[in-house]
Amino acid sequence: MKGLKGKVAIVTGGATLLGAQVARAFQQAGTRVMIADLNAAGGEAVARELGEGVAFLATDLTDDAQIDACVAETVKRFGGIDFLVNVACDYVDEGMKSGRKDWLDSYNVNVVGGVMMLKAVHPHLVARGGGAVVHFSSASAKVAQTGRWLYPATKAALLQLTRSQAMAPSWPSPPFPS
Repeated sequence: MKGLKGKVAIVTGGATLLGAQVARAFQQAGTRVMIADLNAAGGEAVARELGEGVAFLATDLTDDAQIDACVAETVKRFGGIDFLVNVACDYVDEGMKSGRKDWLDSYNVNVVGGVMMLKAVHPHLVARGGGAVVHFSSASAKVAQTGRWLYPATKAALLQLTRSQAMAPSWPSPPFPS
């Protein structure tokens, strides 16, 4: 993680487990971190634990206004954005028993929320001369799991989305229409 000192990252899902570890690794490398998560108690605890240079903002990835507010607060507090790491995930999955709302919620968090966050941070990455975006997928994207349909399907979609985003011919210029 060399060369990260003084950079700025947003970590979605940074309040618990893997996302918190990503935030810790960035902070240890000297990167300033905005933790974006629904879990206010967890996000505040991780930010408090990591101290200076780490902040938390309660952010619902299904709400574009909250995504925009997170990006604006990150830029205001830290002066820009260099990295986006999408770790946030909806694990609700009862396979056949899952209803339409469960399916839509899973896609909205696991795929669309990360895309909307990328869309919001993209101009800031470009303004800083580029950056890096990481979407956390899972082995579940490629392996069938008994009784689990939503999580593997959304993680497979995220894997394909990442491939398609990597092919954008104009990156780091805006690959998205305004």
